[in-house]
Amino acid sequence: MNRILSALIIVTTCFTFRTHAQDIESKLQLSLSSGYQRENFHWSIAGNTNGQNPNVFSELKWKNVSGQAYNAALQWNVWNKVVLYGSYNRVAVKSGSISDIDYNSDNRTDAVYDENFSDNKGNTSAWCAGAGYRLFNNSFFSLTPYIGYTGNIQNLYIVDETGQFPTLNSTYQANWKGGFLKVISSVKIWRSLKVSVDITYNQTNYNSQGDWNLIDEFKHPVSYRQVADGYGINTGAQLSYNIIRQLSVFAGFNYFNWETGNGTDTLYLASGENDKTQFNAAFRNGYQVSGGLKLTL
Repeated sequence: MNRILSALIIVTTCFTFRTHAQDIESKLQLSLSSGYQRENFHWSIAGNTNGQNPNVFSELKWKNVSGQAYNAALQWNVWNKVVLYGSYNRVAVKSGSISDIDYNSDNRTDAVYDENFSDNKGNTSAWCAGAGYRLFNNSFFSLTPYIGYTGNIQNLYIVDETGQFPTLNSTYQANWKGGFLKVISSVKIWRSLKVSVDITYNQTNYNSQGDWNLIDEFKHPVSYRQVADGYGINTGAQLSYNIIRQLSVFAGFNYFNWETGNGTDTLYLASGENDKTQFNAAFRNGYQVSGGLKLTL
């Protein structure tokens, strides 16, 4: 009788330990969320290919470009410690302001054109796909580095809401594509509550094109193209709580900062000629707050 009782105690203890000592990261995780994103973006060109005459000839700045964000992410432990990763993000732009300034002298002096416009439509999107290896994954802590490929697209507009230029509908599309290195770590802080943090380094090629629809001297629908090399840093934090074992709710915050070096701007004229100058750089930064649900299996 005592042996049977002892055996039952051992089995119960082992079962209880396995029940309460589940790995912090499950085999399959699918998350869906929605939130708000706001970003700033600007670029400039010089007067010639040497970056002179003047060093900043024309500069455009999109400020507080914001809208509703929709996100999806997947982590799948396909074999042993190998994990596949994928994510998609899309933002429907609802508001933003734009300044367009041309200069006649170096260092942004002697402005010869200065107008302000709006951006109340368009979208931005981002996707990435990669694979990682779970270095640690126990009941309290996990650490997984990833490597993969990413693409970010900005579809931006320039419109006039004052009525002064009612037919203004210029467009600018920027593509940032390249490889990334990501690290995701999770820590259990209390029972069903955990915090996850991530940081991503992106090495990208920048390609953009624009259509200045009111300028007859330029070709349409592609008035110019810009190319450069760049990089981006993304950081994020997420606090999640398990409602049940397979389902949790979470709130997250993400910040991003991207930029390029010097490149080339090619202007396409209606006459058939092309005019090249130095593309000084592009800069993009912003944040997103979101909340959603995560399914784990």
